Amino acid sequence: MSRYRILLFDADNTLFDFTRAEEIAFRETAARGGLVYTDALYRRYSAINDGLWKKLERREIDLESLKLERFRLLLEECGAAAGDDLFSYAAFLRDAYIESLGEQCVLIDGAQELCRDLAGKYRMFLITNGISRIQRKRFAKSAIAPYFEGMFVSEELGVQKPSPAYFDAVFAALGQPEKSSVLVIGDSLTSDCDGAIAYGLDICRFDPKGEGNGGRALTYTVGKLSEIRDLLDGGKS
Repeated sequence: MSRYRILLFDADNTLFDFTRAEEIAFRETAARGGLVYTDALYRRYSAINDGLWKKLERREIDLESLKLERFRLLLEECGAAAGDDLFSYAAFLRDAYIESLGEQCVLIDGAQELCRDLAGKYRMFLITNGISRIQRKRFAKSAIAPYFEGMFVSEELGVQKPSPAYFDAVFAALGQPEKSSVLVIGDSLTSDCDGAIAYGLDICRFDPKGEGNGGRALTYTVGKLSEIRDLLDGGKS
């Protein structure tokens, strides 16, 4: 029997198919904002967005700035003129995107089955660096919501993964469980893996693309969500 009692799941691209949700939301946002959607435009937005989230992890930008800056930078690259109109346009796209993304609750294949099978055997929580309004709305609409006791959103805690302060807040809310009884499950080498390792927690990386561990000493690596069930069934005791 597994020695773990608490499972801390990352949300995006671990249980939720954020890549698909983002594409749908961006397409809808572009339509509302009068932008001509192309694959190239979406790829550029994704690159800008990913870069800003990495800066957030390094505390080089705050979340409120990130929400607007990703669209301001995109509009600049598209040739929009600088000034108040640019910021107003970016703010409109920001709000439209947040509204649309909150409606997207697409799950990764096998996520619902995994959560259903683990429910009752473990205490399960979501840990996410996402925007609270988006994450809570998506989670509430999803098929996996009944299986979780709660969610810890960085925007609400005022600090994000991989900071130890994020995990301090989570552990305080959980009543300071033994670290050896907690398993973090996530896809990101930086926010999930680095955060768990620095805090002294076991980590299971979901790596469906076979990207590797980046030189990190990971406790487990799986390519399919179903493998998490298997490793817990035969895990450390």
